[in-house]
Amino acid sequence: MEAEERIPFLQVHQNGVKSIWAVGGGKGGTGKSFVSANLAIHLAKQGEEVVLIDADLGGPNLHTFLGVKEAEVDLGHFITNKVPKLEDTLITTSINGVSLIKGTENVLFTSNLNYFKKLKLMRHIKAFEKRRIIIDLGTGSSYNCIDLFLLANPGILVINPEPTSVENAYYFLKSCLIRIIKMYTEHYQIQGLITKVTQQTQEASDSIYDFLHEVMAENRLYADLLRRGLARFHPCLIINKAQSERDFFLGQSIVNVVKKYLGIDVNYLGTIPLDENVHRSLTKFKPFSYSYAYSRAAKAFPAIIEKLSA
Repeated sequence: MEAEERIPFLQVHQNGVKSIWAVGGGKGGTGKSFVSANLAIHLAKQGEEVVLIDADLGGPNLHTFLGVKEAEVDLGHFITNKVPKLEDTLITTSINGVSLIKGTENVLFTSNLNYFKKLKLMRHIKAFEKRRIIIDLGTGSSYNCIDLFLLANPGILVINPEPTSVENAYYFLKSCLIRIIKMYTEHYQIQGLITKVTQQTQEASDSIYDFLHEVMAENRLYADLLRRGLARFHPCLIINKAQSERDFFLGQSIVNVVKKYLGIDVNYLGTIPLDENVHRSLTKFKPFSYSYAYSRAAKAFPAIIEKLSA
């Protein structure tokens, strides 16, 4: 099997032309779909053509944020081979420049996407001709979510200023690191590390640094190989639904903690204030950034996109 399939994020990070952003968070209710939709809307306002993919398998709602009520085809038609290409499931939206692949609500065959269907999905995502692709991920830390997060350049973590959201985000990032290590050990057939990786998954208190030091003590070559793989991982962070002054300083604190304990350099993109009009726009099936273009929440997106595009 090709390296780009066994280690799915390698080829995309070498591609300086196409950008694939994946929006995740580990916990439900953080506003991943809200962020995904409004990133696409603001890119479209700048003249970009964007493909939005709702990869929340079994619980999609991205279409609601775009004012799309129904679709004749969705991601499930591609997964079940009813259409041959992922691009065959694209539908137009009311927003000029934004196309959508609607998620499927059939949890029976999508919530646990098998390995080969997942590889096929990733291949088709990478094959899109559009320069801007945004993937709205589901909840949790399943391999489906993590591998699509790693496919992106970059993956964008969306969290709320509440303890459970921060904790879930931390463990989501750690799960990403463990997944990277597993893919490297399997691809390069470093069988002796499989047990250590499994232990690291269970021992949440241990840092990745400690793990690499253990590997280095046994084999410096393997340790350097894993370190290079982990160094490719550069996730981004957005704090959503901020209310207090403390919430607006939370992002940098999380960046510091993740660097200390996981060794990850997280790019803090900014904070989006809580806005009750988000719910109003949903009930009206109107995209938020059009209905409330002058709100503080809507105005946060151009600066975030500027950092992402730098």
